[in-house]
Amino acid sequence: MKRSLIALSFLAAFAFALPSAAVDLSASPETIAAEKTHWVELLSDKQNALANAKARQARAQATYQRIRTRGNKSGGDTRLRAVTELRASEDAVAEAEAELEATLTRARREGVPPGWIRDANDRANTAPAAANN
Repeated sequence: MKRSLIALSFLAAFAFALPSAAVDLSASPETIAAEKTHWVELLSDKQNALANAKARQARAQATYQRIRTRGNKSGGDTRLRAVTELRASEDAVAEAEAELEATLTRARREGVPPGWIRDANDRANTAPAAANN
């Protein structure tokens, strides 16, 4: 948990240290389209990373609960691995949340239109469904 807080602090500080390069909506349509693609892909990748980290955490939690409920007949090593994975997955969720928040902060500061952020949300929400088809 302490590592998560350190990672969050680092990423927040990193996001504010980045130079601000505002999105120029008066540029050519090709430039605007490229900029939109960049931001939509970046944000949806961060959202997908968070979703994957949360799925990993849910699997680790289920494994840990199964071991606790059924008892650990195979020795303490299995329980230790489950606890270690659960803690690592919690750290991964915290890191992914911090990265997404830092990216959103940077996008807002650079003047990314809210519609592009909504497009990234839509793309991230449909990506798992498209992958399963």
